[in-house]
Amino acid sequence: MEVIVKKSEVEGEATPPPSKSYTHRAFFAAALSKKTIVENPLYSGDTLSTLRACEFLGAKVKKGELSTDFEGVEEVNCEGYVNVENSGTTLRILLGLLAHSPWESVADGDESLRKRPNKALALALKKLGADVKSDSPSYTAPITVRGKIRSGDVEMRAESSQFVTSLLYTLPLCDEDSVLKVVEVKSRPYLDITIHVLKSAGIHVEVEKDSFFIPGDQSYRLRTFRVPSDFSSASYLIAAGVLAGKVIVKEMYDTKQGDRRIVDILREMGGKVRWNKESGTIEVEKSELEGIEVDASDVPDLVPTIAVLAAVAKGKTVIKNAEHLRIKEIDRIKGCCENLKALGVEVEERRDGFTILGSGKIEGGTVNSFGDHRMALAFSLLGLVSKRGVRVKNAEVVSVSFPEYFDVLKSLGARVLLTSERPMHDA
Repeated sequence: MEVIVKKSEVEGEATPPPSKSYTHRAFFAAALSKKTIVENPLYSGDTLSTLRACEFLGAKVKKGELSTDFEGVEEVNCEGYVNVENSGTTLRILLGLLAHSPWESVADGDESLRKRPNKALALALKKLGADVKSDSPSYTAPITVRGKIRSGDVEMRAESSQFVTSLLYTLPLCDEDSVLKVVEVKSRPYLDITIHVLKSAGIHVEVEKDSFFIPGDQSYRLRTFRVPSDFSSASYLIAAGVLAGKVIVKEMYDTKQGDRRIVDILREMGGKVRWNKESGTIEVEKSELEGIEVDASDVPDLVPTIAVLAAVAKGKTVIKNAEHLRIKEIDRIKGCCENLKALGVEVEERRDGFTILGSGKIEGGTVNSFGDHRMALAFSLLGLVSKRGVRVKNAEVVSVSFPEYFDVLKSLGARVLLTSERPMHDA
């Protein structure tokens, strides 16, 4: 699917979808608990993959419009083949849990997921006694796992916080205590989300700087969990208001999500942003932005949004410490730079990020999602301020995290057109 976003003014109220990160973690905790209701879950491509993974583990799942009911498993005792499509979070957490089963399972994914490395996690699981195999030296999917994992001490240099999350879900189910020492980890706020959900499920983890002390012989006891709104998804609605009008984003209460930092980043750029944490509303309006320097080590999912804002900001914006973006759904550093150049924005790529020289003027043109939902979500916004509009190729991937995104933009007054509604040459 291709979508064209034309120059528009936006105004109104919108509510972002529930958090994808919280939904993944709540679903897995529910699958390991006796009976659970997960309220306000996100149903999207990635989280539906997690539901399939939960059913593969043996949980009984009943999807409702506003909640998901679970009858979980007392122990992991599954075998067979499971495909989690494009969801890296699903794959990584599942790999750890499969290490408890005495039977052999194969976890697989789509073409994109098959390119994402899992070596640090695989080696940690193997050190703890699991049998983990892949045809790739970087342990890309498909991956074969067979238990039984043992408790113990393990050290990991984590390219992804998802590797750490996997072990934090897995080690409490071992018989004895374990210690996980993380030499280096990016995206630390995602571990805060993990610890929050685990605590809600009755799982105790003691954190001391980069070491995690995990008592063994624990059991999951999640009863009810309400998923908060997603700050990553909210960042696109917030950016729309700052770029092209006035938007009130609702249901935005303070949580452990690192991407709530979008509020501070925009304020530093000169954006008019007001966040009432008690009422859960973020009000934004069109603003003159200035370039800044952003350390993206803990907010990788915000980088495409920041890149779009930087394109219209005056002066130079430097995004650094973002090398972990190169092992996301795509190489997001390269993808952002290619799309910015396609729209005539001056950008210099570096190993750990890029530098953007914003001009405030976007002529328009064609960008590509490259199969990555965050690229489609973010770069479509530049159509709101472009002379000729912006066409987004492979835009259907927004379904991974924000299925109703383009409908929400339309409701705010944005001119959003499917290519079937307008000839191709109009973008």
